[in-house]
Amino acid sequence: MNQDIRTLELARLYERQGYYKDAFETYLYLDGQKTGGEVQAGIKRMNKKIEDAEPHPEEKIFFLFEKWLMLMVLRHRFNNFIKIRKRLF
Repeated sequence: MNQDIRTLELARLYERQGYYKDAFETYLYLDGQKTGGEVQAGIKRMNKKIEDAEPHPEEKIFFLFEKWLMLMVLRHRFNNFIKIRKRLF
């Protein structure tokens, strides 16, 4: 991420939208720039939310797509196995 645009407002926006990792990284960057209590509080909040949070919806979709793709591959292999078995017997 371009470090010139990392601001407290951007960190808050990430936080409201559920992008906790991005918010955490932005707060960490700001911690090096400012020593404000709000930045420290944001780091603590994001740390807790990252630990407690479920995966972001995009990560869930990726996981489900990967699982679906694996099932399709297994189904294809199983169908090939059935065809080979029919030829043998």
